[in-house]
Amino acid sequence: MGKLFILIFFVASCMSVHSSETEGKSLLKSGKRELDKKQFQGAIGHLSAAEREFPLLGDYALLWLSDAYHETNNHGEALKTVRTLLKKYPRSPLSQKARIREITEGQELEENVFKLFEAYLEDYPNDADTKYLFAQWLKKNGEEEKAETLFKDIYIAAGPFSMAAYEEFSASYITANDMVRRASNLINRMHYKSAESALRGALAEDDGTLEKEIFRSLGLTLFRQKKYQEAAEIYKKVNDRYWEVRSLYRSGQKDVIAAAMDDLLKSKDRRIGSILTAVAADKRREGNTDEAVRLYRKIIDRYPSDKEDALWGIGWTYFLNGDYREAHEVFARLYSSYGNRKYLYWKARSLEASGEEATDLYSALLNNKRDFYSLMTYKKIKAGGGKLAKDQSKIFKSVIPAGTISQKKNDRIEALTDLGFSREALSELIRLSKNMSSMEDVVYACSKFQEFGSYDYSVRLAKKLPLMESLHQFLYPRAYWPKVEGLAERYDIDPFLVLAIVREESRFDADARSVAGALGLMQLMPKTAYRLDNRLGLGIDNSYEILNVKNNLHLGTYYLSSLVKEFGSYTYAIAAYNAGEKIVKKWRKQKRYRSTDEFIEDIPYEETRNYVKRVLTSLFEYKRISSAGDDAIEISIEKL
Repeated sequence: MGKLFILIFFVASCMSVHSSETEGKSLLKSGKRELDKKQFQGAIGHLSAAEREFPLLGDYALLWLSDAYHETNNHGEALKTVRTLLKKYPRSPLSQKARIREITEGQELEENVFKLFEAYLEDYPNDADTKYLFAQWLKKNGEEEKAETLFKDIYIAAGPFSMAAYEEFSASYITANDMVRRASNLINRMHYKSAESALRGALAEDDGTLEKEIFRSLGLTLFRQKKYQEAAEIYKKVNDRYWEVRSLYRSGQKDVIAAAMDDLLKSKDRRIGSILTAVAADKRREGNTDEAVRLYRKIIDRYPSDKEDALWGIGWTYFLNGDYREAHEVFARLYSSYGNRKYLYWKARSLEASGEEATDLYSALLNNKRDFYSLMTYKKIKAGGGKLAKDQSKIFKSVIPAGTISQKKNDRIEALTDLGFSREALSELIRLSKNMSSMEDVVYACSKFQEFGSYDYSVRLAKKLPLMESLHQFLYPRAYWPKVEGLAERYDIDPFLVLAIVREESRFDADARSVAGALGLMQLMPKTAYRLDNRLGLGIDNSYEILNVKNNLHLGTYYLSSLVKEFGSYTYAIAAYNAGEKIVKKWRKQKRYRSTDEFIEDIPYEETRNYVKRVLTSLFEYKRISSAGDDAIEISIEKL
């Protein structure tokens, strides 16, 4: 009887706790809804009760309660409430917001404001917004010297409030050293044009002590802006031969490089070897193969750190020239020394091209690893009507879900999600994900990120763990699928090619902005976007409309489709998407490639070459994930 009583008491207690929690959730939701509707008295009542009844999210109840008191001008209660939050929930993710609220209410009540600002900025030194507010408060309260120092620090930091801070103090207060520091921060933020302006200002103010430092930084800003001739002239002033020559090479002054070849080969600057390797590749592309090989050999002799690249250049020159046995020997040597699968692939290709059997080498490429070179091997075998061995074909089969992986759910995030507070749940999830390492935590977080449509965070987090089949849905998500699928059907293009481009362009970050100015998921240059919109009539007027997910996908999918139709090949279209149509047409007209893999490997721009490899590999992975059943997947070979 006693045991039965205990059981009944336990069940009743659980039901009571559940009922209280349900009521607490309802109170919190009602309180927040009333706060948003500016029904502050109702919000105060519901949020006060919610903090008692639902302690799991008690910190949210208190923060919102403080907001409600603030809006009713009850600053004493607002301050008391937010301090209760800080004391009762010391590890709350809302602590920073609570500290800002504490400062706000302290200002209203004129209570220890200076100490509140100081303590906050000691804990959050990178909060430019609050730092700027502190400087304004100091100025308003007669602390002009301290305010001016803080405004100057904000200006030098080159952050969001930089120019606003500049208006608050005398320009004569800025020294040449200050401008150099500001330029350094601008360079770190990749604002090269503004950095150039700051450095030229520093140059005008400098007494000569900072000249070399200024010139070196100025040369870098010019180089990053592709002002190569100007950069070369600046680097010449500080006797930086490497950067001078690199700038001249980028500016296309090959005659100047050729005239300086003897001096360059004698240079003891180890960095020069990389420039000479590029020059040798140019000679090979121009048809001067013997001269190219001679230069590669000199690089090997004089610049040991560039030996691998120079040796590759020799092997590649032999291969493209049809000297397959010599190429095979070089690639074999490279693979033996460095183990890069690229060398194994071209070793196999050289052996096969010379009329010998390369099956064992191709088999080695297919064993338990999927990358660009195994994909190319797979393509070759399928195109030739060959079959893969069972143990080799398994890595090319569709992804079969490995069952449900246990997930370690987070009660706060689940509660916030259930209540419809998705923005707050996402914010907490982002914070927690920074320190996640276990499989259960990562899988849970990735699932939630995808549920919230934050695919960029999902991909980034999934990459923390070793590559495994069960994570593929997070590494290669079907992001924005209804939009992508609809646009792909409309413009007659493979939707997975669109996703592969998005993945490699922006990692699904809808707000992505490149140094060059490309915007959004598909990284569209504004000039290109406006040109495309002239045909599509979407009404794109500014960069914010280009960043819009729907617009960005529409413009990018249409553009990609037009490139595929124009070039008749995924490979050339992908290259054109990255490097531009004109340059790819130029490469194609040279007609020196017998196969797709040769073209890809010989793309002159390293960035574009690697980009094409990554996009094709991502396309292949998407095809695997989308394929049903246990059969090896099919990719339209002729499209590659």
